[in-house]
Amino acid sequence: MPTRSIENMPSQQTRGEPAEPLSPSLEPAAAEPAPVRRTGAEAAPLDQERDALRGSLADCALIDAFFQATTAGLGVIDRDLRVVRLNQALADINGIPLEAHLGRTLPELLPEMGDAIVAPLRRALETGEAFTAEVTGKTRASDQPRSWLVNYAPVRARDGHVIGVGTVVLDITERKRTEDRLQEEGETLELLNRAGKQLAAELDLEKLVQAVTDAATRLSGAQFGAFFYNVTSAEGKSYTLYTISGVPREHFSGFPMPRNTDVFAPTFNGEGVVRLDDVTQDPRYGNNPPYNGMPRGHLPVVSYLAVPVVSRSGSVIGGLFFGHSARGVFTERAERLVVGLAAQAGIAMDNAHLFRRAQELIQALERSNKELDRFAYVASHDLKAPLRAIANLSQWIEDDLVDKASPETRQHMELLRSRVVRLEALIDGILRYSRAGRLRDRPESVDVRKLLDDVLALLTVPEGASIEIAAGMPALLAERVPLEQVFLNLIGNALKYADRPDARVEVRGRDLGELWEFSVKDNGPGIAPQYHQKVWEIFQTLNPRDNIEGTGIGLSIVQKIVLSKGGRAWVESEKGAGATFFFTWPRSEPDAGSGVR
Repeated sequence: MPTRSIENMPSQQTRGEPAEPLSPSLEPAAAEPAPVRRTGAEAAPLDQERDALRGSLADCALIDAFFQATTAGLGVIDRDLRVVRLNQALADINGIPLEAHLGRTLPELLPEMGDAIVAPLRRALETGEAFTAEVTGKTRASDQPRSWLVNYAPVRARDGHVIGVGTVVLDITERKRTEDRLQEEGETLELLNRAGKQLAAELDLEKLVQAVTDAATRLSGAQFGAFFYNVTSAEGKSYTLYTISGVPREHFSGFPMPRNTDVFAPTFNGEGVVRLDDVTQDPRYGNNPPYNGMPRGHLPVVSYLAVPVVSRSGSVIGGLFFGHSARGVFTERAERLVVGLAAQAGIAMDNAHLFRRAQELIQALERSNKELDRFAYVASHDLKAPLRAIANLSQWIEDDLVDKASPETRQHMELLRSRVVRLEALIDGILRYSRAGRLRDRPESVDVRKLLDDVLALLTVPEGASIEIAAGMPALLAERVPLEQVFLNLIGNALKYADRPDARVEVRGRDLGELWEFSVKDNGPGIAPQYHQKVWEIFQTLNPRDNIEGTGIGLSIVQKIVLSKGGRAWVESEKGAGATFFFTWPRSEPDAGSGVR
């Protein structure tokens, strides 16, 4: 059995004093377990050494009392490895009566310990050094291996030469078992922590179920594990997939999918956990043809553990199955660990299914948007062509009737052409609205003050009107065109609906941290509170179109763009007191790539 040294330090004893146990070192064990046979002139000195060992102890009543009172095992061994003195505690450790030790060698007394007990004694005798070593083995006191911490201290004669070894033996078996359990618990917690993080972060279903299978196989102590689970295709068809851990997939690929046999049914039906020390002895085993048990060539399974994996809704997603060729491997603790992991797996798989469904819906939406764009473009082209023809035809008619048309007829022709222009503007507005917030460019650094100057250059500002842009406008990381559209619509509306020659528009900005709040204020007729929501609806205007030409789409486009950026748009106004339109915009937009969304 192994001997493990823990520490090594030189002996600090003085000549003629009993050796104190100090710290040890790791050194190859001596090979010869048998005592040394001495004859002739060698025998007399050996007897003298043994008498010295006995005499020195007999002369010290204090040491004798300590020997018998301590709970540690104490012993004195001579150069022939014979027991000279020991206490009852050491006799109990060895499982041999105290008197039966005296005069006999340790290899005779404890043959099952072999070199584990002889090697450190030889080392102490030969080197004269004190050390401590960890010894593991079996004595007659126990049929299970135990561990001891042993201090070895050389005993010297008055002339300084080593005449024996004193030993102090402490049973550390329970401490070692506790350390092993703590290490196992630490490894289990680390595994659960890694598995929990992976389950929370992983949205790919195949990777997720493989991670669950691997983690559960390790936690249970199984030789191999499998996860059989149901999935539904995009066409609505249901089928079963599986993952394997602990053995190559080829070990299972030649067998059919498991069925609802008497053994498997409780798991697939979500009835509960099945844990068996020997599945072949369970009355449910072997009742279903064609195999009546395990198919030929199947990996041997004696210990069996199966845990259902259930979704949030209570439906059974699948089952985790574990096997081992030895009997009674799966403990109650292993069952609890796997059940906990299965619960996390059920939630994670629900999330993965939702993510996959969301991706499918996003792809379907992108296809639908592309089709909508194509339709809007074709519809715009096909609708505008006859409108232009109507406008041209009305102009030709008016030209042909230049001398015959009455003023009323000319007015009607002019009204007809104005309606054509309005309808073309409406078609363009609908096309812009359908694309608002979906056509994406990469964000760039946008100087809002410069952008507003560009917007004003695109507008026709009536004579007498004024536009004030407040200082302190920011630079944003944003898509330029959508932000330009928003300002163009809001400032254009403020000028269009001011209904006064001295129209005044004020544009301001306010830092809100991750967002900027912008406002466009006018001195127009204002908007009554009951219409504050209506103005954002498509095709809604508060003035007759014959009075002020408009499509009722501009503010709808503004709101759609702002909402697509994660902001909001609103209006504050009272009738006769002007209106202020507000919207928020992110300081920094994420790069979602370019294209249609």
